[in-house]
Amino acid sequence: MILSEQYEEAEQSGKKHVREFPIDPQGWLLLGEALMKQGHGQAAQKLFNRSVLLDPKATWMSFMQKELQKVPLGEVSDELKQLLSVPEVTVSAAIIVKDEERSIERCIQSILNAVDEIIVVDSGSTDQTLSILRKFPQVKVYQMKWNDSFAELRNEALSHVHSQWVFWLDADEWLDEEDRGLIRLTAGIFSRLKGLIPALQPCIVNYVKDGTLREFSVPRLFPTDKGIYFSGRIHEQIATAEEGIFTTRVLHKPVGIRLHHDGYEPQIKAGKDKANRNLKLLEQMTEEEPTNPGWWYFLGRETMDSEGSKRSLECFEKVIEYGKDNRHFGRMAEVYMLMGKIHNSQSRLDQAEEYYRKALALHPDYPDAHFYLASIATLKAQKLLSTAMKHVQLAATGFHTYRGPVVPDQDIRHWKADALKSDIFVQNGQIAEGAALLRSLKLKAPNKKVISEKIKYIEKQKQQLLLQNLRLSNFERRDIGE
Repeated sequence: MILSEQYEEAEQSGKKHVREFPIDPQGWLLLGEALMKQGHGQAAQKLFNRSVLLDPKATWMSFMQKELQKVPLGEVSDELKQLLSVPEVTVSAAIIVKDEERSIERCIQSILNAVDEIIVVDSGSTDQTLSILRKFPQVKVYQMKWNDSFAELRNEALSHVHSQWVFWLDADEWLDEEDRGLIRLTAGIFSRLKGLIPALQPCIVNYVKDGTLREFSVPRLFPTDKGIYFSGRIHEQIATAEEGIFTTRVLHKPVGIRLHHDGYEPQIKAGKDKANRNLKLLEQMTEEEPTNPGWWYFLGRETMDSEGSKRSLECFEKVIEYGKDNRHFGRMAEVYMLMGKIHNSQSRLDQAEEYYRKALALHPDYPDAHFYLASIATLKAQKLLSTAMKHVQLAATGFHTYRGPVVPDQDIRHWKADALKSDIFVQNGQIAEGAALLRSLKLKAPNKKVISEKIKYIEKQKQQLLLQNLRLSNFERRDIGE
């Protein structure tokens, strides 16, 4: 309807859709576009914001913001305000801590007024963590002995939550200031969900060595009356009594709430000796539940950093063994990618390619698998070109030593070897070298039509490359406003 400029009809269709499917981001986007086309900029902005909250990986927002600048603000109708309204729900923040004096105040400050209560479970801090927490009367602190289980600490915190929803933070995380109003809003949106249990995954902005890494892989916001608990000593997973960690009733969904995290910075990670602690706990988990593919996955990933590739591959083979018949185990594609990367790092390209293709078989549009397959193809192509150059050089020089009974093709020595060398240069991106070799060869063999055709082909390639560079240069100048 929008493409055919039937904006009023698109608006009515969009309103009907978001009433029926309020967690579908596409409906809010299309409704917002229909209103934007009718000159209602302020209303469209609110609808786009709702869509991005529900689909934070979307890439269209920057384009829509530019379009919105051309549109008058207008009014937001009462009907639209009603559509955007959500049930009021209560939310508790829950945090588990031990010796977090470096970051706990920052964490608490970031969620004040964003939630209805703050629950902290401390497992034996000996630094200033507890005294810092006493500065905040809103925070309820409970203490528990550390028993080699983060799940146990989280379940203890859950037992003290009185709100309808719980939002989890780690002490080395902090809520983005712009997103303080989104926690209750998001919980309210998903409180209408029927049949499934929402387990919502905010954007974790990890500060790492080379910048930031964003991920949406960890459920942090879910209702407290659905029987969810935590399982696992480390890398603990949400679970239900009926199905354990491999749940079918739980809807995992990314949402546009941002948490910043600096615990991966090398000096912080080393100071807490996280690697050795994690390894110890994961080994306990695989001993206690030896057929759980999730625990073997985490152990394999952990040993990639600490013990090298051999043990990691052994762990990932266990994942495949125990996970192949579990259709609810969702990490298999990642396991194949990790195994591929290990083989790739050891120059076992055929094995790496095999695992990347297995990942693609599960997710045909998986960008990582396509990228690494392209990388392997490029390496193989370079090796083939190198091998080709070696053989063509031996073909040219072999006339000095060859004494076999079969007469060799003399054209190889006179011009064919150099013509083939020029092809290899061009295929390797060395167009100028290939052209120079052909021009020299043309003087030696002026009547060879194939040489002239090759020169024409190279000149065409050079022209296309020149035009491509010119277009790129013009684009870059436009981009910086020249």
